[in-house]
Amino acid sequence: MKIHFRPAAPLCGVFLLTALLGSAPALAQTQAADQMARYKQELADCQSGRSSQARPTCEREARAAFAQARKGDLDDGPAAYARNAHERCMSLPSPERYECVARMQGQGSQSGSVSGGGIARELRSTVPDKVGQ
Repeated sequence: MKIHFRPAAPLCGVFLLTALLGSAPALAQTQAADQMARYKQELADCQSGRSSQARPTCEREARAAFAQARKGDLDDGPAAYARNAHERCMSLPSPERYECVARMQGQGSQSGSVSGGGIARELRSTVPDKVGQ
């Protein structure tokens, strides 16, 4: 008696593809629900005064962010913040540029808040004195 085995790989591929295609609409619905929940929370923050902006400005920004999120153009995750901070430092001359990047990466100390008017970051460096001057 001979037993023949068929490779499972082609069949697994079909099941995997079916699972992925079947979950795409569910993922889109979840993202849409998350976007709507975030929008509602931002509007509630605007209306309660928990935002640092004037109410009309806050509501306009919330609507704009919601519209961008629905288009898939809203990039406000940690990577976007890091990229923005790095780009701001690149406009400085060379020695200050590297110190700016270090401060933005969390080196040194930090005080203040956005709602309080700004965040001050300080990084102290020891620079050797030039001999003979």
